Amino acid sequence: MKWGAVTGGVLAALASLSASLSASVPARAADMTPVGQRAIPATSGYIPAQFFWTGFYLGAGVGGGWGTATLIDPIAAGTASPSLQGLLVTGIGGINFQISSAVIGVEGDFTGSWAKGSAADSAGNTLMNSVFWTATFTGRVGWAIDRLLIYGKGGVAFDYDHNTATMPGGSSDLATIGHVGWTVGGGVEYAVTEHWTGRIEYDYLTFANKSLFYQGNTLPQPVGGGVSLNLGEIKGIMAYKF
Repeated sequence: MKWGAVTGGVLAALASLSASLSASVPARAADMTPVGQRAIPATSGYIPAQFFWTGFYLGAGVGGGWGTATLIDPIAAGTASPSLQGLLVTGIGGINFQISSAVIGVEGDFTGSWAKGSAADSAGNTLMNSVFWTATFTGRVGWAIDRLLIYGKGGVAFDYDHNTATMPGGSSDLATIGHVGWTVGGGVEYAVTEHWTGRIEYDYLTFANKSLFYQGNTLPQPVGGGVSLNLGEIKGIMAYKF
């Protein structure tokens, strides 16, 4: 055996091993976490898209209404102020435009109402007011924080209500009349999904005095009275944005 050949083979083997070790050290070093530091887990890189409120929407909800009707008795000219309360069922429709974080829009709603109440006047007659429905057409201005919208609204309001008087001799219809007034309100709305939003809203509606007349046979001619309303409505509403 020639020692030169053996020595050459050993040196070649050592050179090959050294090259393998040199190639593996950087890869291992890249996987090592310095002492005292916690490894940072890898992320998917997905960032949810910002929600935009621009678009047309329709919705429905339920709530409660309360307030006061001021009635001037058309029979005896006495005044009564029944406290009103009852269930509400509402439908809404509108459109939003988002500019940066500001959201502007217009909205209409129609609300079926079971709010009613009665009170006695100074003549001993009991006057009752029952609200059949209210409706509003408003502008809406809000500030969006991604999926959360804080907003205020205001505009024109309508109502349709029925009034009766209970006298010692029995009850009599006074009038079923419609009012035109104004409303202000506001609320918070949250986008649950890309299309569905939910909101809690409060609205204040006020209607000035409107004349009503008693047309009973016991009086020689009609005697004038009137009714005015102040209403509060709170509603929970789900809407679909197209």
